Amino acid sequence: MEITDPTLVFFLITIGLVGIGAETATPGGIFPGLIGLVSLALGIVGAVQIGVSAVGAGLLLLSIALFIGAAAFSGAFRPLSIASVVALVLSGIFLFPRDEDPTSIIAVVIGGAALGALLLFVIERAARVRVSPVRYGPEELVGVSGEARASVDPTGQVFVDGTLWQAELAEGADPVRLGQRIRVEGVRGLTLLVSRAEQSPSEDIKANRQESEGVDR
Repeated sequence: MEITDPTLVFFLITIGLVGIGAETATPGGIFPGLIGLVSLALGIVGAVQIGVSAVGAGLLLLSIALFIGAAAFSGAFRPLSIASVVALVLSGIFLFPRDEDPTSIIAVVIGGAALGALLLFVIERAARVRVSPVRYGPEELVGVSGEARASVDPTGQVFVDGTLWQAELAEGADPVRLGQRIRVEGVRGLTLLVSRAEQSPSEDIKANRQESEGVDR
């Protein structure tokens, strides 16, 4: 197989880096990594056939290092990300000997910038996931609001954070009626200690209606 178009080879290498980067940043998918490996292999074959310049190869390695730095150091993400995309685009221009073909250079600039931005988007999303807080148990619900699904006097059930919990009145708290808003004050085992939260007029009406319907049944 012969691949002798410098622009195509550059795009194959870049797509390979994007695919492998996406798989590394968000593991679990099959196609990004597979497409990346195939594209990178084809790009390397083409690069060997055409011959690369030392300047272009150095810029490509620099762009990869900057991408890795952007992923590792979130505090310096923006300057490193800009530098990595610039280095990637310059590597596409200088990687192979080219005739004076402005169309080819324009395609490399636009394509390299777009693919570099795509890789940075994946890296940034993965970095946000890594630094986002992770909930490990009900103790993380302290301070969160919810709704009483059964009167809490002194025990009952509340709906908090998308889950139904057993609840008990916190020390000194007034009874909570069905439908009223609650606030989690503490946790005892798998039981939430709750108090009645401030109610808006519409919430009071809703709670009264739900309580009267429960009595009727």
